Amino acid sequence: MRPLRYAAIGVAGIAGAHFSDIAKRPNVEVVGLVDVNPESLAAAQARFPDAVAGADAETVLAATKPDLVSVCTPNRWHAPMTKLAMAHGANVACEKPMAMTLAEAREMEAVRAAADLVGYINFSYRNVAAFRFMRELIRQGELGTIHRVNAVYLQGWIGAGSVTAGWRNDKNLAGFGSLGDLGIHMIDAVRFITGAEVVSVVGQAVTRAPNMVDAAGKPVTATTDDNAAFLATLSDGATAVFETSQTAPGYTNHHRIEVSGERGTIIGISERPNEMAYYVGPTLTRYATWQGEIPWIRVPTGFMGTQKADGVALAVDAVRGLVTDYPKFADGVAAQVVVEAIDQAQRERRWVDIAGL
Repeated sequence: MRPLRYAAIGVAGIAGAHFSDIAKRPNVEVVGLVDVNPESLAAAQARFPDAVAGADAETVLAATKPDLVSVCTPNRWHAPMTKLAMAHGANVACEKPMAMTLAEAREMEAVRAAADLVGYINFSYRNVAAFRFMRELIRQGELGTIHRVNAVYLQGWIGAGSVTAGWRNDKNLAGFGSLGDLGIHMIDAVRFITGAEVVSVVGQAVTRAPNMVDAAGKPVTATTDDNAAFLATLSDGATAVFETSQTAPGYTNHHRIEVSGERGTIIGISERPNEMAYYVGPTLTRYATWQGEIPWIRVPTGFMGTQKADGVALAVDAVRGLVTDYPKFADGVAAQVVVEAIDQAQRERRWVDIAGL
């Protein structure tokens, strides 16, 4: 088997996770590195000295002819870099949110489908063992009819005096703030775990901490939202409540999903990936509970051992035809349409049906 040829467009930040994941698979050769920042490019080239490196993606892609390309740029360039990579015949692993707009996301999926290539979206929380086991419990019908879902994703870095503004705080580069950066993960996690789709939403996204400084200490104004909340009706009739914040002091990266059905409640938290809160069963839930603590259990090791949860390494497996269960461009579009609906709901101050978008 010939080596799978791999390149990355954008080699700093989250690209490090892509490089680590790709290294989990044998016979993958890093052939191309693209970044407009000379320091970032030099650091990546030191790690992969045999790769062709440069600031121009077209030139590097033409020279290296990769089979798989990671797109790890700021959000503004997800769509153009994805389409460029696919024009060169490469499969793509793209960071989330998929694009700046729903129209861009749909165009990316159309290009992928026409070229019959793999399009992978890095919805990394699908790799959390607890979330995957919650999905298994619901698939097996152990909760019965789902009644409610609660999704929370909290961070506390914006507003901290030691943190400087970056591209994520610039709407022209990011498109969104907490809603696109964190909310998009919640939307995908709820779809992934419950198997239900969002059918209507109402909500808002606001900026509560606009005053920041850049790396030189100069005052700048953040133009992306840093807090968002929305209410959704799911396709199975359940109600889902979502909240996300980047201005919640004390929280680092707290992603929590809670699901209640007619026969129980389950909870998973990203910071406790191999355990979950579990109160499930027809006999147990026959009785009302007057003490509100739900016990925590370990996710069965036998279950964890069966899971292909290696992040972007799954894109390698998909290119090689070894897996079909991975976050696809279609999933990216499904999440993006919900974000678009929330934006419309906020502007028009009403419920918005997904089917209308």
